[in-house]
Amino acid sequence: MASARLPRASAYTALLLALCGAAAAADGEPAQPEKEESYTPPNTVDGAQFYEPFVDGWGERWVISKDKEFTGKWRLETYSPDSLVGDMGLVVGDAAQRHAVSTTFPALDPKGTGLVVQYELQLKNGLQCGGAYLKLLTASEELSLEGFHASTPYTIMFGPDKCGETNKVHFILRHKSPVTGEWEEKHLTTPPVPDTNDKQTHLYTAIVGTDNTVRILVDNEEKRKASLLSAVDFKPPVNPPKEVDDPEDKKPEDWVDEAKIDDPNAAKPDDWDEDAPQMIADPDDEKPAGWLDDAPLKIPDPEGKIPDDWDADEDGEWEAPLVNNPECKAVGCGEWRAKRIVNPEYKGKWYAPKIDNPEYKGVWKPKQIPNPNYFEDTEPHAMAPIGGIGIELWTMQNGILFDNILVSTDPSVAAELAKGTFVRRKAIEKTKKPRDVPKGEGVLGKFTEYATKALYFAQDNPLPIALALCLGLLPLLLYCCWPSRSALDELPLPDEGEEQQDEGGEGAEDEQAVEDITDKAEEDKAEDKAEEDKKEEKASTPKSGARKRTPKAS
Repeated sequence: MASARLPRASAYTALLLALCGAAAAADGEPAQPEKEESYTPPNTVDGAQFYEPFVDGWGERWVISKDKEFTGKWRLETYSPDSLVGDMGLVVGDAAQRHAVSTTFPALDPKGTGLVVQYELQLKNGLQCGGAYLKLLTASEELSLEGFHASTPYTIMFGPDKCGETNKVHFILRHKSPVTGEWEEKHLTTPPVPDTNDKQTHLYTAIVGTDNTVRILVDNEEKRKASLLSAVDFKPPVNPPKEVDDPEDKKPEDWVDEAKIDDPNAAKPDDWDEDAPQMIADPDDEKPAGWLDDAPLKIPDPEGKIPDDWDADEDGEWEAPLVNNPECKAVGCGEWRAKRIVNPEYKGKWYAPKIDNPEYKGVWKPKQIPNPNYFEDTEPHAMAPIGGIGIELWTMQNGILFDNILVSTDPSVAAELAKGTFVRRKAIEKTKKPRDVPKGEGVLGKFTEYATKALYFAQDNPLPIALALCLGLLPLLLYCCWPSRSALDELPLPDEGEEQQDEGGEGAEDEQAVEDITDKAEEDKAEDKAEEDKKEEKASTPKSGARKRTPKAS
């Protein structure tokens, strides 16, 4: 028996493996016509005081906050789409949670050199409510090896922030008063508006010059230029006013600050009718001749017919549907009313005219006194030294990717880095479409999310997926295609001493076995048909002495 089974099993197996190989080759070839080379970011950047490309080992340089307020997780991920193949960034891992991670470096004092901070940002899931900014941490003893704390001081906060009506690229400078010793946040006015929904990679650059200017660039294009010395560009201004309101000065009770009053000598004219209506019937409008006052606008349809299946007992008395009265077409019918026009006598409510108030003293202001906290900082660019970078966010979306964070004193260093990273990435991104992975809640939402990720994985790995499917289907196909036990039992066995192989070889023996099984099946089918015919003939022949039943008359 074994000698009859092995040739057929071998044929099925060979055919299946051949099909699997062809499918894998067909799937693999068009997906990646040319294998893209993996991208390797630079380890260092000449002229940079700090540079982070986020590669393996980033956790040795960055510390995830151990503060109990920050429960969100961080992880490395590739961009979407993976433009510079294999390039990764640090990603906010959880939605609706606070995240904090930080690193430190030797203190950088921008006095006399200025400062440049730059980073790449991709919002994989967009940004509906949350931050995506950096904090340049102040070099101080408060920088802890245990990472970021809620009270960790910063010198500059820079980057996009969106929630509700807020959607802007923050630039906030924390400045210390040399008089009071207090720190105060100075906010850039009219900041740029970021695109937080396109899910593309964007480059954010802030340049603080030694001339006290601040330039904000988005994707290498200047979007805002301001001055740290301007009381208009920053609120509150870096330098306080020389004079302030006297807190002890109060407005006198008899102070008159109404510039206009009603004319006391004015009186309403005798013919002024405040009750006159604004609209009246046109006195010149006349009812057309032939108007049918008593004719109805609607009449029962004279061509209406009662339905054949109408039952007055069940449906009630039938009434024809109403239609427009044809007699009203020529002139009109029903109650006639004159058209409405504006009342020429209408004047509305009367008010006395306004005149200058003879007792008006002007707008009251408290008197000015010298500002006890006044100072003048002529070099606000010489901000507090920077000793680290902190990313401290609360956001409703995850998938916020940070990469290529740079701190320098030379804008050309940032521009040169962008050429090899951001500019290359954007050129490739234009030809690739970012992948949207739905973030659903509940069983159905999670199933959709994981199914989408599985589909993208299959598209990126066609060869192993094709082989896995084929090998998984192999047992099922062998089970379905293997000859049954009964069929194999019917195969003719060779007599002892008879040669096991004829001139046709094993292929001829297999063909003969298939023909024998087919002939046997045809014979069994013919026997079953004859047996069924006999049973039907026997059932249709009446027994001896039996009567035919006649139906009773009702």
